[in-house]
Amino acid sequence: MTVYLLANNEYDENCYCVLDNGHHCLVIDPGCQAQSVKDFLREEEAELRGILLTHGHFDHITSAQELSEWAGVPIIAAKAEAALLKDPSLNLSAFALNKGISLVPTRLVEDGETIDILYEPLQVIATPGHTPGGVCYYMEDDGIVFTGDTLFREAVGRTDFPLSDSEALTKSINERLFVLPPKTEVYPGHGRSTYIAHERKVHGQAY
Repeated sequence: MTVYLLANNEYDENCYCVLDNGHHCLVIDPGCQAQSVKDFLREEEAELRGILLTHGHFDHITSAQELSEWAGVPIIAAKAEAALLKDPSLNLSAFALNKGISLVPTRLVEDGETIDILYEPLQVIATPGHTPGGVCYYMEDDGIVFTGDTLFREAVGRTDFPLSDSEALTKSINERLFVLPPKTEVYPGHGRSTYIAHERKVHGQAY
């Protein structure tokens, strides 16, 4: 499994293209990178199989509908995030963009579900706090986790947005992410990648 980063210079948001050996691709959090994703797929001669959202803020979802319609693939997000995705005031698109985004995912998932689109499955880990339905996607065999805006390199997600909850975020990081194997590589929604071991050391065993 190979992970490619397509960074968004405007909002410093990380969009990831995950490619398996059969050139099947998943896109995680396509912010404003629709054209970059299309160019990547053409260059790699890859087939887009689905779009995964870690949470519903506008900088992570702006291109999701366009790419879904362009490739005819599902948009997958947490059931607990459905209301935020649909409401432009909650997903912040009403304030940040010329027009609001109201997104209805194709498939709604819950904690513990497995997404079998690539050769290696992804496990859904519910990590509420930054948003009510924030999730991470864990690939155990490859030892990688996509954390969205829950956990960054030496930082954690903001909790000053509508529906954010600082106590829930702390619990999610301690009980859902810091229990992963120390060598697990973390691909966050912003900034550089890191490792669970490093973050446990930076934040202390109990963040």
